[in-house]
Amino acid sequence: MKRPPLAYVSRRAETVPLVVRSLCSETIYPGIVTQAGTPPSSGGFELQTGQQMNLTVGADWQGRVWGRTNCSFNSQGTGPANAGGNNGGGSACGTGDCGGIVGCKATGETPVTLAEFTLATSSGQTFYDISLVDGYNLPLAIVSLYPESDNSSLTKIPPNLTNPICIGTAALLTAQGDTSDSNSGTNSSFPIPLDESVSVSDVASWCPWDLQVNIPTVPFDGVYSYPDTNIQRPGFDPCFSACAKYSQAADCCTGSYDSPNVCKPSSYSTAAKSVCPDAYSYAFDDQTSTFIIPSGGGFEVTFCPTGRSSNILKVYKQQLAELSETGSVSESSLEAMQVA
Repeated sequence: MKRPPLAYVSRRAETVPLVVRSLCSETIYPGIVTQAGTPPSSGGFELQTGQQMNLTVGADWQGRVWGRTNCSFNSQGTGPANAGGNNGGGSACGTGDCGGIVGCKATGETPVTLAEFTLATSSGQTFYDISLVDGYNLPLAIVSLYPESDNSSLTKIPPNLTNPICIGTAALLTAQGDTSDSNSGTNSSFPIPLDESVSVSDVASWCPWDLQVNIPTVPFDGVYSYPDTNIQRPGFDPCFSACAKYSQAADCCTGSYDSPNVCKPSSYSTAAKSVCPDAYSYAFDDQTSTFIIPSGGGFEVTFCPTGRSSNILKVYKQQLAELSETGSVSESSLEAMQVA
């Protein structure tokens, strides 16, 4: 993802909150990597169900947050608990591993669902997104903590413009028509628009067959039925992106494909976008995946929210364009989004 240049002047002395919360049924180890600016005090830690870690980062921070699953570290957190790590490869985690250590120094191994942030830019704006460009492992939501900011431009922005949700795991998807979104910091006056187009069975089978991390084993007779939707998939079904697995220029938008006019969505990207409309699905997916708000506020990253994925960027395209261009939301736009 291509970002504007960072604005470093007078930003390092300021800090904003970064809260990481887990609603996952199993223990996870969030990882955080800093690409620029003032980092948080930790690059990784354990979170059990319902726990959260309250951190701060510089207002100049640029970085990524992701979740690691099925981890087992030694007592020092400097390597895997078992000799050689998972499958003898030195990994301490089943997905998202970052060199077998608790405190990450680099982005986790694919596939991972990423929360990406660029808090300070020369335009005075914050850019953030949920990215599936490197694949998918855990559902994720981003909540803007603008109420904790002293920036009046932020406090007037309703949550249904700022808080994307991506749920690509069938067990955490609520029924079609269920509009509850209690994990996303919303309120009854400004509910987040949720995607209701996909069913539980759609979400259970969205990952292209060959991109599953744990492809179901060959049947007894050695022949797969067709279509492969007849074969039971695992409940936890991490998914590589086409780029992450095959490293082809057409999938990664590199080389002669390094242009939005040439590089188009792969079957993986199309499938990912169908279950998570507000998420980045490939390198040139900026227009339908990037959130842009005035700088100054912090964020919460929530793993394993229940509900349905958001569809904010499509439903409120006009209001988001206004916010990006003017730094505020007009009274007429607020009235149009508000539920009486």
